[in-house]
Amino acid sequence: MAKNPHPADLANAALIAQAASFSVNLFLGRGEFDRAEAATIDEARALAARMLAAHPTCSRRPLIYAVTREGRAAVVDPGRLAAAAE
Repeated sequence: MAKNPHPADLANAALIAQAASFSVNLFLGRGEFDRAEAATIDEARALAARMLAAHPTCSRRPLIYAVTREGRAAVVDPGRLAAAAE
């Protein structure tokens, strides 16, 4: 039996669906970040891969945020995004 999604996950998915742009952020340490903007989720994922390649010693993964026209943001979680699509 399929598990019902949590209401917060549904709200997050709705924000992602309304995204006007995507922000990719990689924490490098000591208050330093690598940041980039993308128009689509596919561009954001490509930017995230490039960030990882540019910082091979960084042990963290980039976070991708969906940003709406109103300025609201939601973290794009690949695992939950795939589950919500099913």
